[in-house]
Amino acid sequence: MLIIDTSRNTTGKLSCLVAHDVKTIIRYYNFSNSQKFPDKCLTLAEAQAISAQGMNIAVVFQQRQDRAEDFSEIKGYEAGRRAYRYALNDIDQPEGSGIYFGVDFDATDDEIKRCVIPYFQGVHRAFNEVSGDQPTYRVGVYGSGATSGALVKKKLCSLVWLAMSRGYRGTQDAINNGAYHLAQQAPEKTVCQLDIDYNSVNPEKTDFGSFVVPYEESPAEPVLDEKRYEVISRSRLMLREGPGTNFSIVGSLQPGQRVAATPYDEQWSSIDVEGDGLIDGFAASAYLKKIV
Repeated sequence: MLIIDTSRNTTGKLSCLVAHDVKTIIRYYNFSNSQKFPDKCLTLAEAQAISAQGMNIAVVFQQRQDRAEDFSEIKGYEAGRRAYRYALNDIDQPEGSGIYFGVDFDATDDEIKRCVIPYFQGVHRAFNEVSGDQPTYRVGVYGSGATSGALVKKKLCSLVWLAMSRGYRGTQDAINNGAYHLAQQAPEKTVCQLDIDYNSVNPEKTDFGSFVVPYEESPAEPVLDEKRYEVISRSRLMLREGPGTNFSIVGSLQPGQRVAATPYDEQWSSIDVEGDGLIDGFAASAYLKKIV
């Protein structure tokens, strides 16, 4: 079960991510996007598209949050109020799921005490206020083992996502002790033209607050039956990572080769080379002929 996080909108890459066996996509809530991250914030349309592809969503609120001065009780209150309202009113995030809040630096004990703990107290104040003292979303933290441990001890979070760096204080101990739900993995990757990180789930704590949202079923696409298809190109037919020439080439098919194929749109089909039910890439449908 592959779990990725990305600051980019994934809507146009979902079929490619499915082909890479991604099961959960972690996306962002924030106050506003920036020039550097123009589509950082999850939208309802993207959430619906992810859910329609059979994948889960998890979310983290982060508006920088990579230094001590980004944290205070009032900043936590503002972040908590924005996150709760956005989850409820814009995304239709279901009850019982989680919202992580980023602490994206190796906070010292003093910074945790002076800044981070008050921030999460502000988050809880906002959650209670917005919900009429009956919050339905769980609070999570993204950060170091030391940060998450202090917040769990104060009962200010119930979900822990450990940041990538194993050099952060307490992180390796948290992994060794199983004191986490998710752990971000190094190094960063590029998959389906998206900058992503992979994450592992604690096998003893598999409920990390992910969710799906309601979506309307699309009209059924015409589906090729179980009969196979023959490659009719004059030369090798490129097999690409996604449905388009902008995707990287991941292999090729030979003229006359027989494969299983399913149309993705009017121009492209997903290809199962081995007949094992797994997508090996995408090829132009014009060069595939149905074997009668």
